[in-house]
Amino acid sequence: MTKRVLPAEEMTRLIDCLMKDRAVMGPVERPGQPGHHAFEWLKSPEQFVPDYVTTTIPPKKAFFPPVETLFTFDSSLPPKLTTVREEAPFVLVGVHPCDLAAIDALDIAYAQPPADARWRANRERAAVIGIECSAADEYCFCTTMGSDAARKPCDLFLTSIERGYLAEVRTAVGEALLSKIRVLEPHERDHFDAKRRRESKVSQITAGFNASIARLAEILEAGGLSDVWHEVASRCYSCGSCNTTCPTCFCFDIQDDFDLKLQGGVRRRTWDSCQLLEFALVAGGHNFRRDRWQRVRHRWHRKFLYLYKQLGRPYCTGCGRCSRACTADINIVDVTNQLIAHSTKEVSHA
Repeated sequence: MTKRVLPAEEMTRLIDCLMKDRAVMGPVERPGQPGHHAFEWLKSPEQFVPDYVTTTIPPKKAFFPPVETLFTFDSSLPPKLTTVREEAPFVLVGVHPCDLAAIDALDIAYAQPPADARWRANRERAAVIGIECSAADEYCFCTTMGSDAARKPCDLFLTSIERGYLAEVRTAVGEALLSKIRVLEPHERDHFDAKRRRESKVSQITAGFNASIARLAEILEAGGLSDVWHEVASRCYSCGSCNTTCPTCFCFDIQDDFDLKLQGGVRRRTWDSCQLLEFALVAGGHNFRRDRWQRVRHRWHRKFLYLYKQLGRPYCTGCGRCSRACTADINIVDVTNQLIAHSTKEVSHA
């Protein structure tokens, strides 16, 4: 890995150069909502906002859109299917470490047999530029999840310094991206500035779990937490906001929409949420997670038990989006620490 210094005035030029031959998605300020940002396809280099805390919807949408047309079909015999797929290269820029860790987690999840061909194809046509966070808020807990210094799978990672940005070149693709602009050799002071920036971010993070992820998995597997699940469920609206804002949730639904003449239509896949009542509804009308507390429990088990045991990592990166978006003010850190405390209390009474 090599490092270069990207002068501050070259950032806009970098985005401009990239936009000349491919689409670029990055964080922009939401219209009429100062301080709120979203990942969108850039229309001009000036839209790009390098300093932001978070976005409501994670950048996974660049590879896994909320609504994606898979193919069109007609009613001929045999039916004619026409695949709909984007093939043009693009760049995803301005991705924070927690979201880089999430993309890496989805790379692993979607590679499990049968591998998701669309995710793989979208990842292969993209270059990813990460950027260090400018600040953290009370919802961030990436240090607990070990994602605060994530770099994989970006091609280039930028950290703000006095001279502009310290650029970590992680792949040949990243080297090619930097070749479009003027860069400088780093000085010792540049490395010190970058280190100070990262330490400043970490010092702002106050939320965290009161046990390791391995211990949390043991607590969840042991059970005996019904009181907590029922209490949280009594506040939950089952709206699915926690899932739809999560950077590591990867469940989807498949829908066929016919035209009015019933002569053809489209097949789409859309994001789905395990917190919705219909999610676990199967043929015959049976719902194996009909009760809300069962769906709440499933979310924690999915994040910190099932996938942790199967894939060796939790499927949460500490971004805090679910807590920010929750319409019932359910905080994932508070509930998790409640579960840990409940377990400790049960052990002490045994």
